[in-house]
Amino acid sequence: MDHSNHRSSFGSQRLSLLSSKTPNLSTPTLPTPQFDSDELLARAATFETEVNSAIQKIKSKIVENTEQWVRETAEAREYDREVREEMKIAVAQEAALNKTLQKEREEAQIMTKTIQQLSATYEDMKQTRSSHETQLDLLRKEVKAKREAKIALKKALDEQVLKNKPELASYESFLSLRIVGVKVDHIGFIFTRISEQDWDKEYSITLDVSQHEFSASDCSPELPELPALLRYLNETRDFYGFMKKVRQAFKELSKK
Repeated sequence: MDHSNHRSSFGSQRLSLLSSKTPNLSTPTLPTPQFDSDELLARAATFETEVNSAIQKIKSKIVENTEQWVRETAEAREYDREVREEMKIAVAQEAALNKTLQKEREEAQIMTKTIQQLSATYEDMKQTRSSHETQLDLLRKEVKAKREAKIALKKALDEQVLKNKPELASYESFLSLRIVGVKVDHIGFIFTRISEQDWDKEYSITLDVSQHEFSASDCSPELPELPALLRYLNETRDFYGFMKKVRQAFKELSKK
């Protein structure tokens, strides 16, 4: 059997079958659309204009919002700066106020202490014043008593002077002594006929009789033994003997 012929016959049959089943593959014809190019261009131009306008509005809004944000940001920063400055000022003022309050508290404490001291001093002064008033009353009474005593003594002395005038004249004559009133409570005694070279030369002594203890306020010339003579007078109250001793002392002094 011829195999090659058989294969050729089979292939021819298959091609025949395929040819009978293959459809018509020719290109179909599509309908051609009908466009109005002017209208389309006009609509495109309108759309583009609207889009551009919208974009421009958006850009303007963005710019406006940006500018507003910049302004608000600047204002916020300025406000923040002002607030910080005000806070600094407030803090400084608070510190100054606290310092002032502290100083015032210290001054108040000092004033309170001073017032307490002054109050204590015032109380002491009141007590001292009361004590002084008591002492003053006593002193007034004492002065009054002394004044009354002096008045009584003067009266007695005046009466005694009247009685002693003859005796005084004899003293002055016998002792060559002159008695003078120098001032209140001071009596001067002037001696003469002491110095053999000059009988008229005066020797004098002034006695202060304002106190119980007599004293000499003046003695010319000075007598070294005057303290002893005054002690004798105050102890003995012997006025006549005192005058004799003074005259004798002046006489001894004149010989030197």
